[in-house]
Amino acid sequence: MSMDLELPPMISWKEKLLGVGSVDSIKDHLATGDGKDRDLVLLEGDVIRPTINGIPRIDFSDKIKQILYKEIETIVVSKLLGQSIGYNALHNRISSFWKLSKPFQLMDFENSYYLVKFQCFDDYEKVLT
Repeated sequence: MSMDLELPPMISWKEKLLGVGSVDSIKDHLATGDGKDRDLVLLEGDVIRPTINGIPRIDFSDKIKQILYKEIETIVVSKLLGQSIGYNALHNRISSFWKLSKPFQLMDFENSYYLVKFQCFDDYEKVLT
């Protein structure tokens, strides 16, 4: 018995930026997320893709900008100075040093940069002060 499996074609970020990926595909992506963003509905004027001097650009409406800002308002960019340690060791040290009231998310980047996303604003302020 043989099966022919056809996978849907993947759309690259470049194709999305240039307009090959449609707003409908973005809506589909948001609707099939983890359930948190199901209330988000993109309308026709929410995503604008002008081209200025041959360079594509993406503009968002104020409504979408507010949603994006809300998601990133409790994120801190951190850089390890000196000796480099692994992801799990850093996560454990941050947990023990900061003693936060709620769990946090840690995302690693190159060159010892990390993003720390807090779940509550009180923990965010505590760390910054």
